[in-house]
Amino acid sequence: MAGADHSIAADLTGAGADCEARALFPAVPLFDALSATSADGATRHVLLADGDRELDATVCLDTGGQLALGLADRAPDAGQPPLRPLARQMAGETDTGALLDILCNEAAAQCGADGAAVLKAVGQEGELVATMGILTIARGRRFALSGSLARDVMRTRDVVSVEEFGSARPLIKVVPELRVGPVMLAPLMAHEVMVGVLGITRAIGAPAFSRREASRLRAIADYAALALWKAELLEQAQAADRAKSRFLATVSHELRTPLTALAGYEELLADQVIGPMSDAQLDVLERMRSVTQHLASMIEEVLAFSSLDEGREMVRPTDFLAADLARAAAAVIEPLARQKRLAFGVKVPDAPLRMTSDVDKVRQILVNLAGNAVKFTDAGEVRLELERIGPEVRYTIRDTGIGIAREDLERLFKPFAQLDAGLTRRHGGTGLGLYISRGLAELLGGRIEVESEPKKGSVFTLVLPADEE
Repeated sequence: MAGADHSIAADLTGAGADCEARALFPAVPLFDALSATSADGATRHVLLADGDRELDATVCLDTGGQLALGLADRAPDAGQPPLRPLARQMAGETDTGALLDILCNEAAAQCGADGAAVLKAVGQEGELVATMGILTIARGRRFALSGSLARDVMRTRDVVSVEEFGSARPLIKVVPELRVGPVMLAPLMAHEVMVGVLGITRAIGAPAFSRREASRLRAIADYAALALWKAELLEQAQAADRAKSRFLATVSHELRTPLTALAGYEELLADQVIGPMSDAQLDVLERMRSVTQHLASMIEEVLAFSSLDEGREMVRPTDFLAADLARAAAAVIEPLARQKRLAFGVKVPDAPLRMTSDVDKVRQILVNLAGNAVKFTDAGEVRLELERIGPEVRYTIRDTGIGIAREDLERLFKPFAQLDAGLTRRHGGTGLGLYISRGLAELLGGRIEVESEPKKGSVFTLVLPADEE
């Protein structure tokens, strides 16, 4: 990397593979910039480090269709802070508001400005969504884009600067008390989409921004645009996830009401209140009851998922005997095991074991775990065991079922995940049982442990804190 200017051309299949420079921004390696440019042909500005030197880099496609990396020496300015800490700080921030504030403060510091702002286009207007310094009074204000420097930046997609801002600018007409001198703006471009404009300014009478400062602002803007793009995508995904949870909760609540009525009518018919029923009719009603209970169970799972996902689930601790709870959960699951001709056993210690926790949530976890064991076991047995080891109470469910591969264990606890997913899957359900069980266990201060091997069965253990002796 000796010399003042350098140029590197690389084949598209191995772009930049032999380049010794390393990107100042570790979250956006040089190879990523080369790969992105090869995909969309856009020119990108990157700052590189070579030993103690910084270099300006321009990544683009040359006329032959190859990636060209042009490098030029940058002697660090006296007192100018390095960009590495800024890059790390922005890479670690996922909140858009905080990221915008960091960007304004650091852009001003990096380029010796008295104020900075990020603006976004809203129709035919621009809005200053983040500001600092002498531009603070303009935060949240909107102005016409027509005739503005921001419009020039959006049109040219390049850095634009003026030595004096002037009183005829659209922003000054909206904020007449604003007093600024030299102004420089850079586009915030991510994947060929304009996500905003980054601007810096100095006080009236201050020296104009230099070409070196323009290069530095462009490099900061190019990296910040990617960070903003990722932050906004994350926030959109989180908002969509919250909307999904609310939708599921609403639909489940609406389904619960007619389902309750259906169960009530079924009981009236089964009790022969309306009139006598034949054995064949009673058999149909029993099947209807089974299907109704299954549907009710699925609705309760979706409601529990929504409640956990939104942090609305609360712990209501009570004092109870651990063995009684084990037997109560077994009473729910044993008929299912009997239907599949599986042996079902419960083993509890002789000495009474008292514990304090949310009994309903512990029962729900045990029924989920034991129900899964029965569901995925075709022959053999399912056992529920209880013991205390030191400061922990352990409910263990063992089965002789199909088992689980090691690489699939963690995926078990993802919401809506099922290992036999697809149109041909044998086992029904929402895929929420284990996700809910883990969430409830953690809410109770415990955890769920898993040991499994394909074709040799599984062991799921609910571990909860024991009362002090």
